[in-house]
Amino acid sequence: MKILVAPDKFKGISTAQGVADTLNKLIQKQRSSAFVRVCPVADGGDGTLHTVIHILKGKITDTTAHDPLMRLQLTTYGLADLPEKNSAIIEMAQVSGLSKLTQSERNPMLTTSYGTGELVLETYKKGARNIRIALGGSATIDGGLGFLQALGAKISAKSVLPKGAGGQHLSLIEKIDLEPIFKNLKDIHFTGLVDVRVQLLGEFGSARFFGPQKGATPEMVEELEKGMAHFEKILSEASGASLKSQRGAGAAGGMGMALLALGGKLDLGFDFVAYTLKLENQMRGCDLVITGEGMLDASSLEGKAPVAVSLMAKKLGIPCVAIVGALDPNIIWLNEVGISHVYSLFDKPILIDDERISQIPDRFYDAVGRLLKDFPEKL
Repeated sequence: MKILVAPDKFKGISTAQGVADTLNKLIQKQRSSAFVRVCPVADGGDGTLHTVIHILKGKITDTTAHDPLMRLQLTTYGLADLPEKNSAIIEMAQVSGLSKLTQSERNPMLTTSYGTGELVLETYKKGARNIRIALGGSATIDGGLGFLQALGAKISAKSVLPKGAGGQHLSLIEKIDLEPIFKNLKDIHFTGLVDVRVQLLGEFGSARFFGPQKGATPEMVEELEKGMAHFEKILSEASGASLKSQRGAGAAGGMGMALLALGGKLDLGFDFVAYTLKLENQMRGCDLVITGEGMLDASSLEGKAPVAVSLMAKKLGIPCVAIVGALDPNIIWLNEVGISHVYSLFDKPILIDDERISQIPDRFYDAVGRLLKDFPEKL
């Protein structure tokens, strides 16, 4: 049996590479005759940087930049000469992400995307002109205000803006001039890699849908929604384009909108990763595809890696199963996207603590055992 193992990360548990290696070892231990091809994937969220730079044989560089609360911290970015010359990969989660904050520090009124802008400036100085920013995992709902501020936009506001403006300042903006960015960063091309094509405003927008997971109270959510609607008008006027209606504008708390305002484009992160991996070619000839992620739920349909992997397998007529941290019991579309079986480590989403972490190796072993019972050597 030929098996392709192509999981995404399990957030809080392991990287995509770590999950893929674990599954490979467990399959080989329980079925030594299997031929396993390991191919960890990403979708524009955490882990995209390392996955892509490894494939492209690029260079990951350490540096410092400001985190979501404007504390100077170590972070990384990647440089490569593919898929275009002078390319850079920045992962927003590495500098402006939720992973940089404790649970009590999450507050999108205060958090800023300023550090992501700092990384752009550094990669530009290193010669990068084609800059991809993986937008998943952000801690911000600032519409890219901090990001644009770091890049040198001229911003007028009702009161003096601090360095690293955040969500609480959106409603204060009176005018923004993007010309200084275009003047100082000539020939730069932005691409936002999104894991979910989020709309900017409304029930499923950047504030109302994602605000609570970033620490917003109901009162904060409504203030951020109003602030984002106001800032969108200002930024649309500055860019000469209507931004709020563009799909993906709400990605990373409105960072998608800021990139669109700078003439950038938004691509599904999985599509870029799959192209870089030549994933379809690696999948051909396999008897089974195993994918997975930490939580399989409704948001997985919006461009996340496991569903994208299963749809590719379905197109090729290859059975696909998922090993996940937890499964939302309300989803009913698994067969439609080509996932025939799901093997969960836990019955419901959990808080990761030392006790739970100690259980994970045994639960992976059990999940693989159940999977191999369902899929004998000869399908």
